[in-house]
Amino acid sequence: MKAVKWIKFPLFIGLSLGLMYLAFKNQNPKELIQQLKSVDYTWVWASMFFGFLAIVSRGIRWVILLKGIGYNPGYLNSIYAVSIGYFTNIAIPRAGEITRCTSLNQTEKIPVDKLFGTIILERAIDFVFLISLIFLTFCLKFDLISELLSTIFSNQSSGVFTSAMVVVLIILLILFLLYSLRSKISHTKFYEKIKRFVRGVIDGFKSINKLKNPTNFWLHTFVIWIMYLLMTYVCFFSISETFMLTLVDGLYTMVIGGLGMVAPVQGGIGAYHYIVKTGLTLLDIPESSALLFATVVHTAQTLMTLLFGGISILMIFLTSKKSPREQ
Repeated sequence: MKAVKWIKFPLFIGLSLGLMYLAFKNQNPKELIQQLKSVDYTWVWASMFFGFLAIVSRGIRWVILLKGIGYNPGYLNSIYAVSIGYFTNIAIPRAGEITRCTSLNQTEKIPVDKLFGTIILERAIDFVFLISLIFLTFCLKFDLISELLSTIFSNQSSGVFTSAMVVVLIILLILFLLYSLRSKISHTKFYEKIKRFVRGVIDGFKSINKLKNPTNFWLHTFVIWIMYLLMTYVCFFSISETFMLTLVDGLYTMVIGGLGMVAPVQGGIGAYHYIVKTGLTLLDIPESSALLFATVVHTAQTLMTLLFGGISILMIFLTSKKSPREQ
């Protein structure tokens, strides 16, 4: 498994660099720096604040889920753990879920398998919301989305697509090997530990049926996505070329940016820039301004995540030094 990690990491780095090249290949660095000086950073700060509120709301929603299966973690510890998860994702894609669980386990002593089950549930719910928003965006901007997909999957991105296929093939190979060796693996202690972990995950996933405050849970779910929309939309006002774009354009940009963020690269670097730049140029925004917008939004949210994540790591460390909270 260590070999797999060593293979995946350079592949993800290569994919990220390839997408960054596609995004910035026609951009003059001096021009970009000059454009950054003209940005109205009041709106950028507002975007960072909305991103922060999304993290807070996600932390509170997690507490609501955990209360449904008999645990009562502190709201601050939950928010810190969520923030640390985002912080980790910047360096290692998809590793944030693990550090998020271990962080809350460290301060609240809640079993990691239960925590992981609730996170899987959260991801499933967020996936449904994302798919719903993609469908809504398709209805509102069908021609634009069709043109965007055609542009992304044209010949110029074939190299990036090939890299992604290599990652998929490696994952399929690992799954095949595990399936082939399943009879030998099933008699090991490691397999028994995995079985217990899976049972705990299932219990956590079932927490949706035990919600004590479903109204607040769904309220925070909507708040999270509203904050995502606002942190994209308000940045339109920071650049003169995007100032006239509408809230529907903000939804479109948030959705395509979200697809960039779920790509298997560190913090969406490269993928977000490329897809948002391409999407905005289809709205008749000049390429340099479209790339400027993508750079401003991504950098602002990355800095917010690094700042709040760093503070959260410190707070979790200090909290873990104290005696565990009584459940």
